Amino acid sequence: MSALAARCRAPVFGRRAPRASTIRAMAVRTTYKISIEHQGKNIDLQVPEGESILLTALDKGHDLPHDCKLGVCMTCPAKLISGQVDQTGSMLSDDVAEKGYTLLCVATPRSDCKITTISEDELLDLQLMTSQ
Repeated sequence: MSALAARCRAPVFGRRAPRASTIRAMAVRTTYKISIEHQGKNIDLQVPEGESILLTALDKGHDLPHDCKLGVCMTCPAKLISGQVDQTGSMLSDDVAEKGYTLLCVATPRSDCKITTISEDELLDLQLMTSQ
C-alpha cells in the first residue's frame, strides 16, 4: 500500500471516517408535499424541511405574489387548508395565525400541506379586525 493510500485510510480523530453510504444517508432531509391553489391553478411542490414554501415555489419557476420575503409586507398571504407550518418571524397576529392564515415567505412546512392563496386585502382586513 502506498503512503498516500495509508494516510487516506488513517482514522479521523481516533475513529475511521464514515463510509460514503453513511454520509449520503445523513444528508437525506425530510421533504413535504405542498399543494397550493393559486388563481384557479394547482401547484404541487416537494419542499425540504426548513425551507420556505415561497422560495421553493419561486425556484421551481412558479409565479406567486411576493415582495420583501421577510414576513413583513404581507404580500404573500395564504390560508392553510390542511397541515402545519412554522412561521416564526411572521408579522401576523397570533389570532390570525391560529385561524390558519400564513405568509408563504416565512412558512416552512412541518407536514404535508394544502394551501390556497388569498388576497392581500383579505389578510389585512383580518389583521385589523383582530387588533381592535
